[in-house]
Amino acid sequence: MNLQLRLVQSQRQTLAMTPQLMQAIKLLQMSNLELEAAVREEVDQNPLLTLAPRSDGRVSVKREGTGGGSGGSREGIARDPFASVASRPTLADHCTREAVSLGLSPQESAIASFLIQSLEDDGRLGEGAEDAAIQMLGAKRTAVDATLAKLQTLSPAGLFARSLEECLALQLAEREALTPVAKVVLANLALVAKRDVRRLADLADASEAAVHAVIDDIRALDPRPGRAFDNTPVQLIEPDVIVRPRPDGGFLVILDTARLPRVLIDADYHAEITAAGSTQATSFANQCLRSAHWLTRSLDQRARTIVKVASAIVTRQRAFFEGKAQHVSPLTLREIAEDIGMHESTVSRVVSNKAMATPRGVLPFRAFFAVAIDAADGSVSAESVRARIRQLVDTETSTSVRSDDEIVKTLKQSGIVIARRTVAKYREAMNIPSSVERRRIARHDNTSAATARR
Repeated sequence: MNLQLRLVQSQRQTLAMTPQLMQAIKLLQMSNLELEAAVREEVDQNPLLTLAPRSDGRVSVKREGTGGGSGGSREGIARDPFASVASRPTLADHCTREAVSLGLSPQESAIASFLIQSLEDDGRLGEGAEDAAIQMLGAKRTAVDATLAKLQTLSPAGLFARSLEECLALQLAEREALTPVAKVVLANLALVAKRDVRRLADLADASEAAVHAVIDDIRALDPRPGRAFDNTPVQLIEPDVIVRPRPDGGFLVILDTARLPRVLIDADYHAEITAAGSTQATSFANQCLRSAHWLTRSLDQRARTIVKVASAIVTRQRAFFEGKAQHVSPLTLREIAEDIGMHESTVSRVVSNKAMATPRGVLPFRAFFAVAIDAADGSVSAESVRARIRQLVDTETSTSVRSDDEIVKTLKQSGIVIARRTVAKYREAMNIPSSVERRRIARHDNTSAATARR
């Protein structure tokens, strides 16, 4: 074997993922809120960039200090990003105010404060909260139990419960409906979920009609009474593009620039730094200038790409936008990518976290992409099939509950070929019970109606 060392020169083409290219890709998939945060961070790091004032007065930026490669500092005056977000009183605030009326002693007030802070978002008491109060406050079990009992009288009923059963029991007690039959039903909620009324009647030594009446009462209760005080910010969906009908037909796709950050490049400041003659300062200034130009180009490219994708979506889903179709047509990312001459991954990034204001409401870009299902006259979207399944279930009577197999046959008669497992998957996704459960519900409703008539 002859081993030799040789220098071999070859040429090949590769794509280098430069930091600038990675930045452009990240900007493309950001929402407007994320984009503004990213641009602000870039402005803070680059002394040649400033945020341009917008018509809504949200930004006012100035630079203090000059010279050198260290750059300048910035001060910004910005609108509170949560100023337009709805908020409600917190659960803890509500309980703290209500507890004042309980006439608690100093020790009970300390225990109550601890238990209030231990509440879950749904109003339940966090697991182990009582033991923690005993250990951390040095309180006795009897004092904690007595304080908890007082807190459980606060409205809405069901707060500070340690289980679903206790939550429902507190609400029934407030309504003076916590009967012996109700206690048995609450102790066997698994049978309630199965709607096994006969077994519940045997356990309670009561009639099925009495059990039905209790179940009706339970169905009217709120298993999560703390939700009314949920203080999680509800961020309104802000569209990235606006779709308006043209007077002469078709649609106009407009980028909503009012919500986009705009940056300005301070060429004068660049000239001021380079004129100082410092090699290090000049190098730094030139690097900042290149980064600034790349950012402005990336933002411009992002805007044009979003409009291009949105326009292609509107063209493909024109019947939906015109109101001629109830649901969107089957559409894939690949089809849009082919229409605009871009890669499928680019389209995927564009539709992420984006929304458009249309004549039919503000909808996310993703809502316009639907899986195609074979039909006699071509193909239909999965959304329209789900709507058809929902319609079939909603029109059922107590004597005509359809099984999944029967739904498959009915859809086939209308030209939609779909597997039974797909029907089951769509049904479960829409929280529609099985045919067995729906028949049991129908029997329960009929029995309740008959009892009410008597």
